[in-house]
Amino acid sequence: MATQEVQPQGTWFSRFMASSYGRAARIALGTTLIVLGVFVIPRPVGIGVALFGLVPIAAGGFNLCPVAPLWGGHFIGAKYCPAKATNSKP
Repeated sequence: MATQEVQPQGTWFSRFMASSYGRAARIALGTTLIVLGVFVIPRPVGIGVALFGLVPIAAGGFNLCPVAPLWGGHFIGAKYCPAKATNSKP
């Protein structure tokens, strides 16, 4: 069974956002939005900001990019990560 390296797609930014550090950055951004929305921004706008903070948390947690299709990218962040392809030749 042979393995070959599959080259990642996308720009450096999309590859970064699909990496562990990019995913952590999205989760941190979402957490920051929730904290700001609950404790800093007056209601009812603050509640909206806090609810919107769930989007980057979910995107980072599930490695998704909801805005990438707007510029022709992949919704699924794993498409930008290098992966091992396996060939099952006897």
